[in-house]
Amino acid sequence: MATTAGGPLNASNFLMVMIYKKAFRTLEMGYASSLAWVLFIIVLLLTAFIFRTSRSWVHYEGEVR
Repeated sequence: MATTAGGPLNASNFLMVMIYKKAFRTLEMGYASSLAWVLFIIVLLLTAFIFRTSRSWVHYEGEVR
């Protein structure tokens, strides 16, 4: 993936690659910063969801329900 230029219509670009390109190649720091905040919120929401639902995933030996 590193040797391509993003494929047709940048189909193989990930959000992190886009943030890097916007920040350091085109020097659009504001746009890159807003993309980073969006990525942070997505990761935060996914992490909160995993923590909320993880109680039903863990089963300890000898646990009384």
